[in-house]
Amino acid sequence: MYATSADWSFDIKPDFETGREEYVSRMKEAGAINWFYVLTSDTTARSMTVWPDKETAHKALTMARDDAAKQNNQKINAVCEGDVLNGF
Repeated sequence: MYATSADWSFDIKPDFETGREEYVSRMKEAGAINWFYVLTSDTTARSMTVWPDKETAHKALTMARDDAAKQNNQKINAVCEGDVLNGF
């Protein structure tokens, strides 16, 4: 498995309730195994996604990051990714 993460910033908290089902569906169609979006302050969040492999992740990153940033008026401040070595 492979994981990607992004730290986001925004002026107005994104409204994920309105388009939640559509976005979750798109992430699943792109191959995501798990996806989390965690509000870390009033103006920041972190997304974390687990993919079956690096190739699947990289094919989906434009949609998962760039499109989401445009749709929700967010900016990516940092990203990280790597092989999942352990977990439950």
